[in-house]
Amino acid sequence: MLNRQFFFTALAMSLLISSTAIAEQETLKVSGFGALATATADTRSYQFRNDRSQSEIAKKDGFAFKPLSLIGVQFDYSVSNNLDIVGQFVYRAQDEQTIDSVTQMAFLRYDLTPSWQLRAGRLAADIFQFSDTRDVSIAYPWVKVPTEVYGIVPARSFDGADISYLKPYTDFNLQVKAFWGQGESDFTSNEYEPITFNNLRSVGVEFAAFDWSVALKHTQTEAKNDNADSAFVATAVAQLQPFWSGATDFANSLSLSGATIQYTSLYMNRYLGDWEVSGELAHIDSDSLALRHSLNGFINLSYHHGAHTFYGLFSFADSDNYFLSEEQPGFPITPDTAELAVFVEEVGSTLAHNQQSFSLGWRWDLKENLAFKAQVERTDIEARGSGLRARDGLVVNSDDGVAHTLLLALSFSF
Repeated sequence: MLNRQFFFTALAMSLLISSTAIAEQETLKVSGFGALATATADTRSYQFRNDRSQSEIAKKDGFAFKPLSLIGVQFDYSVSNNLDIVGQFVYRAQDEQTIDSVTQMAFLRYDLTPSWQLRAGRLAADIFQFSDTRDVSIAYPWVKVPTEVYGIVPARSFDGADISYLKPYTDFNLQVKAFWGQGESDFTSNEYEPITFNNLRSVGVEFAAFDWSVALKHTQTEAKNDNADSAFVATAVAQLQPFWSGATDFANSLSLSGATIQYTSLYMNRYLGDWEVSGELAHIDSDSLALRHSLNGFINLSYHHGAHTFYGLFSFADSDNYFLSEEQPGFPITPDTAELAVFVEEVGSTLAHNQQSFSLGWRWDLKENLAFKAQVERTDIEARGSGLRARDGLVVNSDDGVAHTLLLALSFSF
């Protein structure tokens, strides 16, 4: 079980401060958000799922509500003018349903000065631009954030602390934020096998004005463990050492345990009257074969007309295909090791996503806190690059394919 020292430390601190501090005005605010959403795809081979952590999928000839529907509630408790306690709890389809798993955020927020702010506890994973709001679908025009960028990293929060600095200038505001902590993520859709991430450090710089913004974020962490499939394959490869001198080194490269992982993202948006152009480019890499170089991104064009927003969205995930015979020509392929060779290629291909999606959508703001959304998506999937879609069988056996997905949502806040 992952050590939650930051979460419980923040809770203990909040109780201590609440009982000893003389609050100027104690205030509790309750708010929430949610989505009643559904999706259906026209294929049984490449079915839709929102991210890699999900086992619930949208099947052909039917509508699935679990991949996208959720509800969340947030509590903001003001202890004093410069100290707040924040808790956010989100219920959605997950492999594990516990108080710990639904606790999205639980932290203390302390304003050191008007420019400096410190937070400690469980915080949203500030890896990409929409990390804070990826579940708050009323905050963006689409039914969901682009899967090609956000579906690869299903982790939504980490336990730790961050410090931010905000400096207003004449034409824009500058914000710098740094975070350190740990957390876990789930890279399986069959059973609950969380990957623990230690020593996660991130830094972000954002320039924001009334009609434009630019943000650059960089995150580095170390994986503590493998999932069961990677661990099994790495152990089996290591046993080839008597027959192949490179077996041990290659087995170590297959393992995600101890690997350094890096995420870098650049986001930009610009308002031009009724038009908005936005986009994000992300690079993901590690020193493990299981998570190799990947370039991901999206570009969006939206047109706002009264209560209606019409948008076109292009998103992509691009990784190199892995072939064992090219990467490790010395690997001994015999009738006894042929199946193991396939499993090695599966480890090298499962997180090597290759697909492009074109989406057209419409958002209708029925009220200030209620929006209906409809989105049609065409996804072109390359062979050995289908890991973002839900499918039966091995990724290495996949061929090029096309999937059309219809997504509908009623997004709300309260």
